[in-house]
Amino acid sequence: MATSFEERDSAKAEKNEFVIVAHRGASGYLPEHSLESTTLAYAQGPDFIEQDVVITKDNVPVVLHDIHLETVSNVEMVFPTRHRSDGRYYARDFTLSELKTLALHERADSDGKQVFKARYSGTKAHFTIATLYEHFELISELNREFGQHIGVYPEVKSPAFHLNEGVDASKIVIDALLEYGFGGDSGNSFLQCFDFTEVKRIRSELDYKGKIVMLIGENSWKESGTDYDWLRSEEGMRVVAQYADGVGPWLGHVLDGKAMKQGEIKLASWLTHVYANNLTIHPYTYRHDALPAGMTGEALLQTLKKVVKADGVFTDQVPPVKEWRKND
Repeated sequence: MATSFEERDSAKAEKNEFVIVAHRGASGYLPEHSLESTTLAYAQGPDFIEQDVVITKDNVPVVLHDIHLETVSNVEMVFPTRHRSDGRYYARDFTLSELKTLALHERADSDGKQVFKARYSGTKAHFTIATLYEHFELISELNREFGQHIGVYPEVKSPAFHLNEGVDASKIVIDALLEYGFGGDSGNSFLQCFDFTEVKRIRSELDYKGKIVMLIGENSWKESGTDYDWLRSEEGMRVVAQYADGVGPWLGHVLDGKAMKQGEIKLASWLTHVYANNLTIHPYTYRHDALPAGMTGEALLQTLKKVVKADGVFTDQVPPVKEWRKND
């Protein structure tokens, strides 16, 4: 049953929580989704570590942000002819053993230039693609050894693409969550997806009992066939709440863009529908090295907590967010 904004805000104040999600591991410091990045993220002490998941040719889940490989690896050098007709290299076309021969590097743009120029730029260390099982085992074992309870936050990437390829990516991810004790209604995890059709299928057809987050992007991104404009409507959020426990909006969606241009901080109106349905809000992505123009990191975090009433945030850099949370 929907609760009032005041009731929701009061309940959050009592919990005094602002969740920190390590976005693609410690991606602000090491190549995203490498095991080294996950290990560093763990040491930084977030509440959750994120894993984006795609499926290999031999049906193994690997942790990569995209279904494509060329922006984060040297696939064009190792397998120069293995691209599809669109010129792109798909993880789905490679076996795990083939993917393991690739070297990961910092994310590059279409011209091959590093997206975040001040981030890791070394060339000697060898970072490799790892399976979802390796990531889950690493976090699980570190939790056991250090007596910690850091959770996982996997995303099923491009589920419609995978289904068209003959593989159920969501089921594979759910099976891994359950196998490593992170899944189900008592598991320390969130399962996220940009595809609302898939979110509904995960909850209804696959009967998943754990926490689910509906990611929200722009229609122009073509992340899925989901109409995100409708999703942010009163009706859309009411339907989302039937299947998901929370939403993961882009930072550009949580504040009023017109007001921002006039120097005013104002809540995006659609969030009232999120509050009305008592959905958790985890916006993405706080980047300490790519802050909104004219806004400090502390100001952005304060805005997310006080104005947006977010329950937490995805971040490439855990330390500054932890420092802010400690002092807030």
